[in-house]
Amino acid sequence: MHIKKVTKSIAKICAILSIFYFLGKNLYRNWGQIDFKQLHFNVPLLIISVFFLFGFFLIFTFGWKSILKRIGVSLPFFKGLKIIFYSQLGKYLPGKIWKWAGRIYFCQQLGIPTSKALLSVVLELALATISGILIFLIAFLISPGFKINIHPFFLIIVVIMSFMIIHPKVLTRITNFFLRLVKEKPIKIELNFFQICSIMTYYFMSWFCFGIAFYFLINSVTFIAPSKIPIITGSFAISSTIGVMALFAPAGLGVREGILSLLLSNFFPLSLAILLSFLCRIWISIGELVMVGVSTRIKL
Repeated sequence: MHIKKVTKSIAKICAILSIFYFLGKNLYRNWGQIDFKQLHFNVPLLIISVFFLFGFFLIFTFGWKSILKRIGVSLPFFKGLKIIFYSQLGKYLPGKIWKWAGRIYFCQQLGIPTSKALLSVVLELALATISGILIFLIAFLISPGFKINIHPFFLIIVVIMSFMIIHPKVLTRITNFFLRLVKEKPIKIELNFFQICSIMTYYFMSWFCFGIAFYFLINSVTFIAPSKIPIITGSFAISSTIGVMALFAPAGLGVREGILSLLLSNFFPLSLAILLSFLCRIWISIGELVMVGVSTRIKL
């Protein structure tokens, strides 16, 4: 059993290193494509990007608070903010459970029933994922010239399946299937479909706020037109969503950068797209650490 765990850990590390190897290799090969004359460092635009990044964090927190309210839990906003960003540190640990386990642990400390804390986590994960996928598909449809081959019929199927998945009955069955695999008690989602969709608007708004932040981040070092905000929003949303689904990668490390680089290469040389994806990772991580620092001033 111990050997099996070690083998899995080695396989995960190898997968992440392989992704970074190919990213580094492409960066090296295409370095000459970067026009350094078009690069700059604009501090005011960077500050604006940070402002919208924090807006993204706050809206995301409101989304989780709204979920809790819908299931009968009243949680002050700042306490919710502290719980989210303290537990957020767990996403950088191997495995995907520590971020959510931390969230549930802090909820328990405030007397929130484990069943409701777990339900809030499930709904947040489902709504953030589905909204991220839909944001990308919408952006793809309204962005002519974006080079990625997706058949329109496939788009329709994905949209239909996305809304089917967040239907309370379907989502309950899917959730309980996975809970049985880890020997946890089943949960029941008592919200109706309209209530779930209304909560999802928070996640649409948070992705869009992030898209504006990312737009200003890019423009703080190079240039991209405002008309590209929808597609760069969708590009980050889908790369982040797939990164979350990649169970072997802590915080989607490497996976998110690889997909984001590929999508950004529609607008920039591949080498610059890779640099921007790494810059995005550093920018978000610093923002999260700042929020953790702010959260230390908040009492649970």
